[in-house]
Amino acid sequence: MEQRIEFNEADHTYVVDGVPCPSVTTVLDPLQVWDNIPPRMLEEARIFGQHVHVAADLLIRGALEWSALSPALVRPMEGVRNFLTDSGFIPISSEVIVGCAKRRVAGRLDVRGLMRRAEAVIDWKATAALPRTVGPQTAGYDDLYRAPRGINRPQKRFCVQLGEQFSRGYLVHALTDPRDIHIFNSALNIWH
Repeated sequence: MEQRIEFNEADHTYVVDGVPCPSVTTVLDPLQVWDNIPPRMLEEARIFGQHVHVAADLLIRGALEWSALSPALVRPMEGVRNFLTDSGFIPISSEVIVGCAKRRVAGRLDVRGLMRRAEAVIDWKATAALPRTVGPQTAGYDDLYRAPRGINRPQKRFCVQLGEQFSRGYLVHALTDPRDIHIFNSALNIWH
């Protein structure tokens, strides 16, 4: 049975089948170290990340208007485009909302598709340094996607870091640590 998931943009919360749920990133946020980073910079980075996700989704859907793109988003979108071309990754769905009322958590995985004929979850990060929670984050998304569909085998997980420091605008990080799902589940248990 398909779950009904609603997302409230204002406070970044979800409601799954009538049950209020925090987001995957909110659950993992206590594991981040934001010392010495001014709150204003964190907020600017969060908003920029949202813009990257919207633009990447449009690019994947073939609806990105390059001429209307903010100059700050051009290089990250070139990175997304180059990654898709270079890797042969075939997107199946983008910005997929996943969640579980029983576990009381939800989130939005960036893109899922086929990477070398294997199902994969991709997370875009337009940051100079990768957050240490990207592995548990993608493991959580993968689990929340698979569980209601009865898929037992985990998908491959990758983070595609976007930035001008990379010759093609991106760097791929394979996320293979089997502890990631345990870290996510532990953070979720602590949150609740």
